[in-house]
Amino acid sequence: MTGPAKDEGAGRSYRAFISYSHADAATVRWLHRAIETFRLPARIVGQPTPLGPAPRRLIPLFRDRDELPASGDLGHELRTALSRSLRLIVVCSPRSARSQWVNEEILTFKRMHGEAGVLALILAGDPGATDRGKPDEECFPPALRYRLGPDNELSSEPAHPIAADMRREGDGRRGALLKLIAGLAAVPLDQLIQREAQRRVRRAGLLVAGSLTGMAVTGALAFEANRQRLLAERESAAARAASSFLIGTFSISNPATENPRTITALSILRNSAERASLELGDQPDIRLRLLGTVGEAYVNLGLFDEARNALEPALPLARARGAEGAPVLQTLASAYRNKGDFTASLNTVAQAEALLGPNVGEHSEIRGDLAQTRAQVQQSMANYSAAEAAFQAALAHYAEAKDVKPRKLARVYLNYGLTLSSLGHDERARAALIKGLELARRATGPKSRMTGQALSVLAFNERAAGRYAEGKAHIDEAISILGGVLDPDNPIIADALSQRGQILYAQGEPALAIKDFDRAIAILKQAYGGPHFKIGSIQGYLALAQSQLGDTSSALRSLDESKRNYDAHYKKLHVNHGDLLVQRAQVLARAGRRQEARADCTEGLSLMRRLEADDAFYQTAAGVCAKI
Repeated sequence: MTGPAKDEGAGRSYRAFISYSHADAATVRWLHRAIETFRLPARIVGQPTPLGPAPRRLIPLFRDRDELPASGDLGHELRTALSRSLRLIVVCSPRSARSQWVNEEILTFKRMHGEAGVLALILAGDPGATDRGKPDEECFPPALRYRLGPDNELSSEPAHPIAADMRREGDGRRGALLKLIAGLAAVPLDQLIQREAQRRVRRAGLLVAGSLTGMAVTGALAFEANRQRLLAERESAAARAASSFLIGTFSISNPATENPRTITALSILRNSAERASLELGDQPDIRLRLLGTVGEAYVNLGLFDEARNALEPALPLARARGAEGAPVLQTLASAYRNKGDFTASLNTVAQAEALLGPNVGEHSEIRGDLAQTRAQVQQSMANYSAAEAAFQAALAHYAEAKDVKPRKLARVYLNYGLTLSSLGHDERARAALIKGLELARRATGPKSRMTGQALSVLAFNERAAGRYAEGKAHIDEAISILGGVLDPDNPIIADALSQRGQILYAQGEPALAIKDFDRAIAILKQAYGGPHFKIGSIQGYLALAQSQLGDTSSALRSLDESKRNYDAHYKKLHVNHGDLLVQRAQVLARAGRRQEARADCTEGLSLMRRLEADDAFYQTAAGVCAKI
């Protein structure tokens, strides 16, 4: 077999790593040569793609497997080549499906680069044959058939790999090659098909050139009419492309590998993102809008990692499109914010604002969206004064924009009201929240997710004002609504449960509060998959409820766990660390350890002052300490 010499691989990057069984070596040699000699059309070369500017040729490829180790480990050379490969091509046959090495190469690539970069080429056999009781005919290795779980091991979730089919009943040899090349180059397949058709026409033209001379005059007369027809068609091309894409998204691409009874909204979203990257390169505006919509759907579902995976590859294109790319950056900034990566969120907001240009009178609505995201980041960081100013800027931008949807206005009023409540502006907060609730009901109905969230935020304000009965009624209604429209493990439900737990604690019902806190923590641990400031915050409230029941040891353990979440999430001291010390002081004071409690209060208030906590936040903590 041929391939890069051992001393040439160091530091070298590869367009793709070809994984295959030795029994299929003849086909692989053809494939290697066909890909590396293929020239992309000149009009595609240099255009932005998720893998950078489209190259002229897709070189080099890696397929050197002459010296496989005998230890059961891939070895340094192959791991290095996999780490430096943009894509993995798996040549699928019953032989490769049984190959330990092919399976291990797929696993290693997925762990290094994720799922999206794996391309399958069906040479022989039948995908999904194992599920139909014919494992000898299966052509997909296990690592190709299933996705990786959170532990980086194979899960039971089907992977639905992007596959080209060389079989006669599939795409055929040439069609499969073009599909693979489209995936390797991250360009639309139809552009390559057009190039292929033009190549065949040129070849035929060489044979009959003499007979065409007499047609020149007729062709000239037809040229202008044809140009007018093309101009008319171009006006509706975008609409046709979007319609075709939407229809294709809901089709099952390969009935052999996808069970129609198990197709989910999540799999449709994932396929939409993958297809948009591969098929809409010649429609950048449509591609950006579709990816932005998919990303927003992921964010609304609480799937923030999926949103990042869908949108981050589109960043070069979004930046290249200027103001048209700003909404994609806005959605990505929202995903970063929800994951708690506040620095990335604010940086992305700033990049989007730069794309919009210096004239603040233009693009008012997207400027309002960006201002709202900036405000929510400041709100999450307990910088309430900065959040208030940013929410006011968002409302000012929306006032300048035309036809801002009630749903969007509802969201900004609700978040603005939450910030005003945190600042102690009870009546202003209540007015903003009631307006947000009215807009939510008008936009989405009385039993919608947004209406449930609006009631949850209103309950927060009632609790902060000491109106516990009103707050409890609002939060019970919110949880009832949210439970009917969201999955039970959605982070939005965790937020509502935390609110009810805090009200129950204030009403002197710590046992019921603990049940809500425990459930909220479990949901957020699953959603975030690691430390998060929201988990730490709820653990602080849990400690207070445990302390109210006299369980000091459990309360102190909860506070220690809260600190570990804050430490890992913030990676530096934060005002919430100061608040946590004040909560610890409350627990110690209840246990009669007042000297320790006063020391923690002193340290906590000092830390909050040093970190410039908002005055209202500080005064609330100081009021607690004054009673110890």
